[in-house]
Amino acid sequence: MIPDVFTLAELEAVDRELDCLVEQAQDQTGEGHVGPNRNPGWLLQLGLRSEITQRFVRDERVLDLISDIVRPGVAIYSAKLTAKMPQSTDICHWHQDNAYYNAHAMSMTRMSTWIPLTDTDVQNGCLWVVPGSHKGGVREHGQYGGQCPKAMGPADMIADGAVPCPVAAGDMLIFSSDLWHHSKENLTDRIRRAFIVSYQEATVPRGNGAQWKILREAV
Repeated sequence: MIPDVFTLAELEAVDRELDCLVEQAQDQTGEGHVGPNRNPGWLLQLGLRSEITQRFVRDERVLDLISDIVRPGVAIYSAKLTAKMPQSTDICHWHQDNAYYNAHAMSMTRMSTWIPLTDTDVQNGCLWVVPGSHKGGVREHGQYGGQCPKAMGPADMIADGAVPCPVAAGDMLIFSSDLWHHSKENLTDRIRRAFIVSYQEATVPRGNGAQWKILREAV
């Protein structure tokens, strides 16, 4: 967890922009998201959607924080908005991001950044992780329902050593795309949003379709 990366004013501006983008998606699909089998309030391809979201995914402060790990060079793999609606019982089962990402591009240093737009805790669906689980490689995933199309197990799966990661607005979680993680229900009356950007080394020649873009050249 990296504290104080963004100001509250910056997050409020991004949140307002996301309101507009979600409304546009609702006009287009009637469901508030893009593509089949997704969840209310979710949006994909944020790095392509507007000038504000494009600036956010290439923020130099974030790139400085990850450039010693994601190397040589830094490229964007994908960016998306995940949301938990107020009083939602939907959960995202235990999974590893690379169980999805490896189908498009293989990376040795891919990392995900998890940026909440408001304070998150166990009441509104903060992330839970298993520290050190990224060292075991990608496990088999199947279809178990919930917010995530593929997962490591059903809703009652027990992950030994799991810990919650409450994150204040302005702070950021960064983690390996092999790390086990999931999130539970939102038991509050406010939506919980997280802006997720995944980065990989610039020497990997592709990412998730048109979202792939080199942000820092390999040297």
